[in-house]
Amino acid sequence: MFLLPFIYFSLLTYYLYKKQEGVTVAVYMSALYAFTALCAIVTILGGYLGEDGGILYNNSNAEFNLLPTVFYCAIITATIWPFTRFNNTKIKSAELINPRILDVFGVGMIMMLILNIYLVADSTLDILSGDFAELRHSVYEGELSPAKLKAMNTPIIYNIYLFNSITIFALPLAFYNITHHRCTWWFNGLLLLTSLSKPIAATQTADRTEIAFWGIMAAFTLVLFWRKLTGRVKLALAAAATPFIAAMVIYLSAVTTDRFDKSYAGPAAAAMQYVGQGYVNFCYFWENAKSDFISTEREFPLYNRLALGIVSDSDRRNVRSAEHGFYISVFPSFIGDVLLDLTLPGMILWIIAFIAICYGLIPSTADPDTVIHASDYLIVFMLGIIPSFGIFYYRFFDFQSTIIIFCLILIAYLSKHTFSLSSADDDAPVADSTEQEE
Repeated sequence: MFLLPFIYFSLLTYYLYKKQEGVTVAVYMSALYAFTALCAIVTILGGYLGEDGGILYNNSNAEFNLLPTVFYCAIITATIWPFTRFNNTKIKSAELINPRILDVFGVGMIMMLILNIYLVADSTLDILSGDFAELRHSVYEGELSPAKLKAMNTPIIYNIYLFNSITIFALPLAFYNITHHRCTWWFNGLLLLTSLSKPIAATQTADRTEIAFWGIMAAFTLVLFWRKLTGRVKLALAAAATPFIAAMVIYLSAVTTDRFDKSYAGPAAAAMQYVGQGYVNFCYFWENAKSDFISTEREFPLYNRLALGIVSDSDRRNVRSAEHGFYISVFPSFIGDVLLDLTLPGMILWIIAFIAICYGLIPSTADPDTVIHASDYLIVFMLGIIPSFGIFYYRFFDFQSTIIIFCLILIAYLSKHTFSLSSADDDAPVADSTEQEE
């Protein structure tokens, strides 16, 4: 039965590719699940199951039944399907009515990068030359990174630093500017560098997932804008990205080797476990999670923090692990997280709500003359994070993510309008100049 997800998502990828006449974001998402399903097959057939690699099943008790497998494939397909509305291969132009809003947003993210560099500058070299396995163990024990400790000396800086994850949105903003000939090359270059702010911070805790997140969403962005990039720009981007990608590969190899070299499976198998555990752990959650425990702090983090004082931190996860009888801080895919938190009926309702939001916010490009807004790229990117990075877990689990989502929706709205306060007749938003790709 564990072969089914790979077969299914491979066929779905091919079907969507033919239907949409090219590589679209929906095709990309489906391909991600085909790839992680392939890694799951290698992990299972290789006998690499076990908590040593973050997998709850071991080689002797693994169960991959029909019902959870069908639900896994069907629910993920349902979350991918709204993105078929946004066929990026058919977009001819994208207007921007209020460019100042996006420029200010970009400057704000660049300032976040500068703050991050200041916080990590005096400790990164020592960390990179140290023992990653020991460092990661200390993180699991609750020790904070040097950058966070430094930020906590100034509460304002610490509270700003909590929102470092917003810098990933520099990717679609930079690519929109590049493909629509907006802003200078150095500003767009700074935006691309800014998108690495969170992975840079992740080195402080020997973390691999932030690097994977950046890689997944960078590829997502390339898919969004690929047909609008000229050959010259593609070559320039490839040349600029090569040293950074090489550094990431070296870092990931070093962290994986340090952390898993002494495990029974070894670093290579650990890499397969890391990527392929989503489906495996989802099946474990399906079979073993207790349905009498409902926790909403990951799906509604801001409400839980403000109204109930509950946050999804390590202490809370330890309490919940004790309730369920197994360690929950693994990668069960995003629908595995929602299943564990809300039970099966709650997961179905959450998925329906997500699909409704996607259909409400993602514009249809079925009409070849459709003109979208620049902010639509930001919205598609934001919503696309959930199923794309969802091969690992549900990304927007903390209150900062909720605030960032609200801010992005506001930025998207403001970028579509310009406001005049010169007279009473100008109370309503009116269209100003429009930028379009030629």
